Amino acid sequence: MTVYLSHATSFCGTVWNPVRSLLEEVETVAWDHPGHGSGPPLEPPVDWRVFGRHVLDVTEPGGIGVGHSMGAAALAMAQAADASRFRALLLIEPIIFPGPYEREGRESMAVTAQRRRPTFESRESAAEHFRGRGAFTNWVDGAFDGYIECGLTGDSEVSLACRPDVEADIYRAWRDHDTWDKLGSIDIPVLVMAGENSDTITPDFAREQAARFPKAGVEIVPGTGHFLPMERPDIVAERVRRLVEVTGRTS
Repeated sequence: MTVYLSHATSFCGTVWNPVRSLLEEVETVAWDHPGHGSGPPLEPPVDWRVFGRHVLDVTEPGGIGVGHSMGAAALAMAQAADASRFRALLLIEPIIFPGPYEREGRESMAVTAQRRRPTFESRESAAEHFRGRGAFTNWVDGAFDGYIECGLTGDSEVSLACRPDVEADIYRAWRDHDTWDKLGSIDIPVLVMAGENSDTITPDFAREQAARFPKAGVEIVPGTGHFLPMERPDIVAERVRRLVEVTGRTS
């Protein structure tokens, strides 16, 4: 059984490396979404449904989907479109909210992304700039190194693989999809996870999300934030392992 690992906005597949290294007995696949890493090109205006369609392009039916943030929303979109796509889902702080479904012109994260420094003299200087700052504050080394590997393009001078204008538009469009209304059709085992200290998905809202699915549980992980997979890959890997075992027994 294959486990598919779907990354968040502005990141890339190799941020999952620490989780994958703890799942050596499991076949895992991680990839780069459109506009990220080495994924297909993406230009504004962004429609989040492109990420759900991309999941259908890069996965085979019958596996387990594990996603973070935007990547978790993309897995839910794919499963809602194809009920045979996954046998179970682990959704870590999925960006799935109730309506109104519309773009946000003044989204604060979009403003921050638009101002992001796009180029660096080298990979080493980029690593020095990012390490221990902002989103990367509590990341384990393997996840951070994975981002430096695929989140930047170029050899000498390097650039952000997810361009600031693309990242900004993804944030403007984060509420402009109706996945929330389709969660009731996802009739497979689902585990919704969230960080206790997250500023993106609160514990109470994670419970609301889980309640939308016919067969879902929820877990709030103490001492972690929105970047749970990169802060505590050990916990995520253990939950994946349990899903693989339980799903295998019920096949």
